[in-house]
Amino acid sequence: MKNLLMQLWKGPTLNEEARTSSKLMKAYAKRIGAEYKLFRDTTFADKLSDDPLYYEWLGVMFDEEQEKYDKICQVDLDIFPVENLEESIFDVDIGEFGVCQEPFQGKQRATVTVGGGINMMNDERWASAVSKKYGSKLPRDDEGYLKAFNAGMTILTREGIQKAKHTWGAIQEYINYIRNKGIPRFYTYDQNYMLSQFTSTDTDWKVMPNGWNSQIHYVRGPMSMTMPINDERTDDTKFVHVQMTGHKWDEKGLYEIVNLPQGKWSFM
Repeated sequence: MKNLLMQLWKGPTLNEEARTSSKLMKAYAKRIGAEYKLFRDTTFADKLSDDPLYYEWLGVMFDEEQEKYDKICQVDLDIFPVENLEESIFDVDIGEFGVCQEPFQGKQRATVTVGGGINMMNDERWASAVSKKYGSKLPRDDEGYLKAFNAGMTILTREGIQKAKHTWGAIQEYINYIRNKGIPRFYTYDQNYMLSQFTSTDTDWKVMPNGWNSQIHYVRGPMSMTMPINDERTDDTKFVHVQMTGHKWDEKGLYEIVNLPQGKWSFM
């Protein structure tokens, strides 16, 4: 099996967070026998979309040069492997396409608007729109919230890449459709497009254990009074997705947030 772990960066110089992620992911890839590539300033998605930044990873995967790989895992540069990780992400059963859920998002979006108009009302507007256009049957959790899936770490097989390339709806058409509905820009991004296509095509996609994308971020809105930080790390965590805004990270702080309990963080 020939596998690739890839990351992407736009801009002249990696910040400390990205530099550390790249260094650790490159070492992890070597331990598990995978190739590692850091793609810098690529423009593959320019031909797919007029808003290509969030789709660049798909643009790279769609390039014929990557067809030599059996599986490709793309990982954002704010994600870090835990110390001395030996378990291979490429051994996880993913069908054709593997992603992790964001289990906290439904509850948080029901109580507050985060980012650029991300809330439960707009989630439902988006769900109604894609259901009408694509016939998507969108999954919900036990409390009735729409499930969210994070595109910061995804794995595709060669067959999955070809299916996405040739059978998924055109990215620009999707973006135009969501824009014309007056739904905020966030909903035109990759992870929302991805879910609309998962649920309207015969793509064999699987939800991976959340240990492969354990998020840490500040909680917004009224829920923050009792839980200021959403820390999804467990004993099964393999990759940590550091989304704590407002910090100027160094390698020591990143080591702590990835590997140590909150009580031992010195950067707070």
